[in-house]
Amino acid sequence: MFPRRILLISSAVILLAFSSRLLAQSPGVLYSWNNAGVQDWFRNFGAVSTSAALSNPGGAFQVLETSAAAGGSQAFSDGFNTAKDTGAPYAIGNAGGLDLTGLTSLEFDLGHNGVAPVNVQFFTQATPVSNYVALGPDLAIAPGTATYTLPLTGLTADQATYMRTIGMNIRDHAAQGNLTWTLGEVRSVGTPLSTRTIADHNGGAADFDGAIVNFDGGGVLGNTGQNNTGLSVVGNALQWTDLGGGPGGAITWGNGSQNAGGSFNARPVDLSQYDTVTIRMSATGADPSVVVQFYMQTGSGFTYQSLNDVLTVDGQYHDLVFPLAAITTRSFVDTNGINLGGHTGDLTISVDSVSYNVVPEPTSAAAFGLAGIAWLGSRRRTGAA
Repeated sequence: MFPRRILLISSAVILLAFSSRLLAQSPGVLYSWNNAGVQDWFRNFGAVSTSAALSNPGGAFQVLETSAAAGGSQAFSDGFNTAKDTGAPYAIGNAGGLDLTGLTSLEFDLGHNGVAPVNVQFFTQATPVSNYVALGPDLAIAPGTATYTLPLTGLTADQATYMRTIGMNIRDHAAQGNLTWTLGEVRSVGTPLSTRTIADHNGGAADFDGAIVNFDGGGVLGNTGQNNTGLSVVGNALQWTDLGGGPGGAITWGNGSQNAGGSFNARPVDLSQYDTVTIRMSATGADPSVVVQFYMQTGSGFTYQSLNDVLTVDGQYHDLVFPLAAITTRSFVDTNGINLGGHTGDLTISVDSVSYNVVPEPTSAAAFGLAGIAWLGSRRRTGAA
C-alpha cells in the first residue's frame, strides 16, 4: 500500500488536471494589437469639437487627442462586426459581435500621459439593436498604465451573448488638456460554463430561441423560406409537421442566443469548449424511425459539418447525444441545427431542448475515488491509533 502522503498527492494532481480541463477555453486575449493597424477600433461618439488621431505605434492602440476644445469627452470602441484580433477564423468585420456567455469580466490595460486621474466609463453596445450598457461605474484612470477590471454582471444573458461593440467613454478633462491614451490589451476573464443551453423554448408561444427553417423548407408544412413559418412552440417545445415522401426539413438555432434576435447568421457563437451536444426530441407518425443529422456551419465560409443518429418514432422524448470532437472550428459557429432524413409518412416533430456539455475526463472519477480512499485510509488509521 502507498504511504498516505503519496496517495494524497497523487489524487490532488489528478484533480488539478481535471480542473485545468474545465478552465481551458473561453477566456483569453481579445485585442493585443500585435498586428499592424488599429484592428477596427474607431471614434464611436463625442461632441463636434472633439477629435483624435488613432494609431498603433508598436503593439498598442493609441489615441492622440486633437480636440479644438482640449480635453473634451469622447468614446472609442471596436468595430460592430469585429470580435477580436487574435487568431483565425476571426477577421476584421466578419464576426457580428462578441460572445462572453458565462464569463465574469473584461480587463483593459489602459493609461494616459496626464498628471492626474481621468474618469472613464467602459461600456458595451449589445444585442441586435446595440443597447448601450455601462460596465459598472466610472473608473478613475491614473497616469501610466494599469489593468482595470469591468464586471459583466450588469448584462442580461442576451447582452452577454451578443456584444456588438466594447469600448471606453473618456470623460471631460479640460483641466489637463488633450492627452495621449494607450490601450495595451483587452482580455475576457472567468470560468467557462460546463453546460450551455442554446434553446429550451420555455418562454411561451413566441419563444422560438432564434429557430428558423434553414434549408429543405419544402419538407416543413407551411414554411415559406429561411424563416420560422411552419414552426410553432407547443408545450415548451419547438414543433412542426415534417412532410413525408421527400427530404426532411433542416432547422437552425442560429446565433446561440435564446432571445437576442432570430435573424439568420446574426453572429457566430463560440462552442469550442464543449464535448457533446444533446438534442432532446420526439417524433410521432407511422414510420418506425427517422435519421437525424446534427450539423454545424463554421468559420467565415460556412463550412458544413455533420453527424448522424437515428430517432425512434414513438411519440416519446429521446436524448440524441452527438460527440463534437470531429467538428472543427467550433469557436466560430454560424449555425447549429438538425436536418431530418427522408421518411414515408408525415411526422410531428418536437424539440424540447438543445444543450452543449463538457464531459468530465475519465481521470476525474479516479481522482475522486482516490481522494475518497485517501480520506478513508486516514480515518481508519486515526481510529486504530
